[in-house]
Amino acid sequence: MPHSLWTRLMGVFLGVIVVGVVVMIISVRLSTADQLRRRVLSDDVAQANALAPLLSSFYSQQGNWNGVEAFLASAPTATSATPSTGGMMGPGMMGPGMMGNWQQWVQVARTTGPTAERVVLLDASGKVIADTGRASTGEIHLPEHLKNGVPITLNRQSVGTILVGSMIEPVLNPADEDFLNSVNFSILITSLVVGLLALIFGSLLFRQITSPLRALSQSAEAIAGGELGQRVEVRSEDEIGRVAQSFNRMAESLAQSDVQRRHIIADIAHELRTPLTVIQGNLEALMDGVYELTPENVASVHRQTMVLSRLVADLRDLALAEAGQLQLERKPLSLWEVIAQVGESLEAQAHGKGVTLKFEKPDTLPQVKADEQRMAQVLFNLISNALRHTSSGGTITTSAELRDGRVVVSVRDTGMGIAPEDLPHVFERFYRADHSRTRATGGSRLGLTIAKQIVEAHGGQIWAQSWLGAGSTFAFSLPLSGPNIPRTAPQPKHICPRCGQVTESDWRLCAYCGAELL
Repeated sequence: MPHSLWTRLMGVFLGVIVVGVVVMIISVRLSTADQLRRRVLSDDVAQANALAPLLSSFYSQQGNWNGVEAFLASAPTATSATPSTGGMMGPGMMGPGMMGNWQQWVQVARTTGPTAERVVLLDASGKVIADTGRASTGEIHLPEHLKNGVPITLNRQSVGTILVGSMIEPVLNPADEDFLNSVNFSILITSLVVGLLALIFGSLLFRQITSPLRALSQSAEAIAGGELGQRVEVRSEDEIGRVAQSFNRMAESLAQSDVQRRHIIADIAHELRTPLTVIQGNLEALMDGVYELTPENVASVHRQTMVLSRLVADLRDLALAEAGQLQLERKPLSLWEVIAQVGESLEAQAHGKGVTLKFEKPDTLPQVKADEQRMAQVLFNLISNALRHTSSGGTITTSAELRDGRVVVSVRDTGMGIAPEDLPHVFERFYRADHSRTRATGGSRLGLTIAKQIVEAHGGQIWAQSWLGAGSTFAFSLPLSGPNIPRTAPQPKHICPRCGQVTESDWRLCAYCGAELL
């Protein structure tokens, strides 16, 4: 069974605490021990420097180092505050100049403290001639050892070297070792207490992290199981809270997509059902002899098959466009030629409905790089949509112009317009603003959606404006082709005299209230 995130975090955190405590104890011990050794060494060097003149005076009076062991034995040490003659030194053994040795030692002790337990005296050749710590008399010290000692000079000539305490062996005395151990014990206790507190607070912090993640995991599993209404509670505004918010937005998007998918399936089924029902009914009537096999009856079935064919083609184009797989054969293209061709193909339909098609040709119109067939499909869908929503006697005007480095094509009609609440949805698949329209007059309801996908695939934009009772305008823009793209000055704006809103000058009516612009 895999360990939980909380367990792994606590394990890592505990490991960091243990390593930190060990490293801190070791580093503090080493640092403290080094500092103690430096202090002790400094004291010993000071004592050696204080003893060197006394020993130099001894050598000057004696002429040699005979009797120096007794002289050193008389010094007060850290463990003995009284002079020790060791039975080796008495008034008779020293000259009149050496009778005050005790007073000399007392003066040194007042300056540097009691002399260390071990003092080693070397002659000029490095031979041990006196050692108060152990019997090392007669040993020869290497030259590299002599560098730690303090030289004893007489008449600017070295007559020996003195080594005191840690100058001989860099070790701590028992008192310093006890102090170092007490410091380490205090650090250990403090580290354990701090580590325990850190572990407790870390556990609480990790639980605050893992608890929302656990809730996210459970909600994700629920959504994977089909419960798209599942949401998580947002408890903070930090990174975890933002993840929860993003998760909820994702869940909401999935829920909306699922609803949209269901609606699409229902719409497709509905769009297919009616023509199939008509075809089935007509064929059964022909088979049963209810209808005669006349060109008119066959044409009725043929029209329904054309509706199905157009719906299937529209669905295929829409699926390819939304998947980014719509094949485009781009080449320099004159949009006005495409407009003229589409207008000519729809002229008969417009005439039959009593609608006038007008085309406002500009003086010059640069070429765009686009797919000719797809642009014809866009224009056909826009003009056909205008025809379906324009009553007899109305007018549909198609125009094109150069605006700020882009070609803008507009299709304006004089129909009843689109309600403001419906206008944002006109480019959605299967959306029909006028729900009273039938399939015969309303088409597959995919034309505007396909037009939007094709225009955006060319790097353009498409939009709609409408005014109830005054008509609608559908327009799209495409970037120009070629390296030298002409640009025009921005279009002037007009302020509506009725509502005060700003509308571009190319619109005849206010985009907000439908009032006529001056």
